[in-house]
Amino acid sequence: MVSEKRKIARPLAQRILKNGRDAADPAAKLRREFSANVSHELKTPLTSIAGYAEMLDEGMVAPEDRAEFIRKIRDESRRLIALVEDVMFISKLDESRADGGFELIDLEVIAREAAGKLAEKAARSEVAVTVEQPREKPIIRANRLMMEELFSNLIDNAVKYNVPGGQVMVSFEREDAKTHVTVADTGIGIPAEVQERVFERFYRVDRSRSKKTGGTGLGLAIVKHIALIHDADIRLASEPGIGTTIGITFKPFFIEWKKVNNK
Repeated sequence: MVSEKRKIARPLAQRILKNGRDAADPAAKLRREFSANVSHELKTPLTSIAGYAEMLDEGMVAPEDRAEFIRKIRDESRRLIALVEDVMFISKLDESRADGGFELIDLEVIAREAAGKLAEKAARSEVAVTVEQPREKPIIRANRLMMEELFSNLIDNAVKYNVPGGQVMVSFEREDAKTHVTVADTGIGIPAEVQERVFERFYRVDRSRSKKTGGTGLGLAIVKHIALIHDADIRLASEPGIGTTIGITFKPFFIEWKKVNNK
C-alpha cells in the first residue's frame, strides 16, 4: 500500500515542482519547450536519412529505384541543414540586445539583394518577385544581418506558398517618422482561425506542403523576433485563395533621418 502511494505521490510532486519552476521562470519553460520541439523536428529528417541509407546499404532497393532514394536522402539532408541554420539563428536572436550592431541601412537595397538570391527558386515556382521603387529612400538604423534574414524569410515564404503564375510584391512607404514595409503575395492564403499562430516557432499551416517545399516552421517566428528587437510593429492580413500581406512598421531615429535626407 505504501509503495502504491509513493507511485502516485512522486509524479504528482514532480509536476507540482515543475509547475512552480515554470511560474517562477517563464523563460526556462520556453527554453525547455523549444529544446523539445527542436529534438522532435531534427529526429524526423534524421530517421528518414538513416532509413533510406540502410535500405541502400543492404541492397533492398531495386537498381531502377536507387536514384529516387538518393534524391530523398539529398532532400532530407537539405531540410536538416536548413533547420539547423534556422535554429542556430533564432538562438542567437534570443541572446541579442535591442541595440546590437545597429547602423544606417537602406531597406530597399537589402530587399533587392534578398530577391536576387531567391530569383532562381522563384523562377522554378513560376512566381514573379517585384521590389517597387520607393518615392523616398527607406533608410533606418538597424542590424544589417537581421534585416537580410527578415527579407529573405518574408520573400521566401511568399514564394513557397504561392501558385504558378503568382506574384510577390515588396513595397515601402514613409509616413511621418515611420517606415512601412509590405510584402504581399497572391498565394494560397492562410485560414482566419490559424492566422494568430503563424508566428509561433515550428507552427505550420500545412505540414505536407511545408515538407515538400523545405519549410522549417521557423521563418515567420524569426521575422517576428527581429521585428521585436527593432521595436517594430508587425501585422498580417490573409484570405485563402487570394493571398497574404505582411506589413512591418519601423520607427527610425529622427536625427538619423535628418542626416540622411539633408545630405
